Amino acid sequence: MILTVISGRNEDDWFDIDVPDECSIERLNELLGLRLFREPSGEGIQYILEAKFPEGMWFTVGAHSNLVEAGLREGSYIRLQRAFSTTTEEAPVYGRRSLFQES
Repeated sequence: MILTVISGRNEDDWFDIDVPDECSIERLNELLGLRLFREPSGEGIQYILEAKFPEGMWFTVGAHSNLVEAGLREGSYIRLQRAFSTTTEEAPVYGRRSLFQES
């Protein structure tokens, strides 16, 4: 499967990669992290993989086992963002609050 990797802040910087359909999301993150950020992933570094189809909007690729299960197809655009964290826990969400609340 050929995917187009957006490597810059704007969509003018890109390159194509050819990966097997059974490639895992985790392996793709490792390969792209090494290529884009020039260092292997380490403790406290998390990668956020996003994709879009040529006619669509960006969406986050979930923790699927491979590219096909994640919904990617030939010609998809992908980008990788790096996030730094000191914890693996997520902040709790307690529900939505109304913009105008009654006192």
